[in-house]
Amino acid sequence: MKTLLQTSWQILKESKKNFQQGEPIVYSAAIAFFTIFSLPAILIFLSFFGSLFFTEDAVQQKLVKHIEELISREAAAQVSEVLANLTEIPVSFWGIVIGLAVIIKSATIIFFIVQKALNAVWQVRVKHQVNYLTLLKHRVPTLLVVASLGFLFMTSILLDMVLSIYSEQLQDLFEEYLSPAIRTINTAFNILMMLMFFTAIHKVLPDAQVGWKNALSGGIITSVLFLFGKEVINLILENVKITGIYATAGSLVVLLLWVFYSAVILMLGAEVTKAYADYHKRAIAPSKIAIKYKRVSQREPDES
Repeated sequence: MKTLLQTSWQILKESKKNFQQGEPIVYSAAIAFFTIFSLPAILIFLSFFGSLFFTEDAVQQKLVKHIEELISREAAAQVSEVLANLTEIPVSFWGIVIGLAVIIKSATIIFFIVQKALNAVWQVRVKHQVNYLTLLKHRVPTLLVVASLGFLFMTSILLDMVLSIYSEQLQDLFEEYLSPAIRTINTAFNILMMLMFFTAIHKVLPDAQVGWKNALSGGIITSVLFLFGKEVINLILENVKITGIYATAGSLVVLLLWVFYSAVILMLGAEVTKAYADYHKRAIAPSKIAIKYKRVSQREPDES
């Protein structure tokens, strides 16, 4: 037990040092900005595909409810307002196409930001002499994997809403047995999806040869940090009362802060994963198009 605590302390101490030397705040801010920018398009996508199974009002109500449970009441109010504004816009083929284009563009930008951030964690960078075609051949498979995971993640949200709606419809008949079972299955499925998502990010996104053992460790570490950090973030947002400070923009600020802190947790999870791999002497080699570098700590010059 003592050895485990000492090992954990060394890993956390190394993670903290590397986290402070990097630029996770800058990367997290960029991720939050582009995520919020693409929010209307994401909501259009979820509402459109959800309405294939249920009424649009039912889907939007469930979506707002999930945001309230996941983030806060203020963030849910902001999403509800965005959805209300979107419903006033006539739905058209080109509107859906433009919405998907915005999602793809924003997702691509977020992809490269997260990849650059994870490269900084593993201390690798793309070689300067790599031509564009080679870089594209290396990036496309990774982008497709992440896009598939993103689609699967959105599908899980829709499935979550479907299960929630069906559980409410059957609640009167099988409340004692069915409702707890559905909630348990739903929770287990969401945790499994989160673990798969974070594991795949640590495996395929960096320009480094991260083994499955390290990637799975990163997925578990990041998932635990995310679940714990989510509660801490919600507790902070409930007590700070940001909506009272920023007035009408408060709901948007809450949503922005939640995405920002979630991105910070992802970066922190990556740093803990690297420290864990370094502690167990699992050397991470760069990919074919990348090289490894050493991080140099910046110090203030001595005044003479």
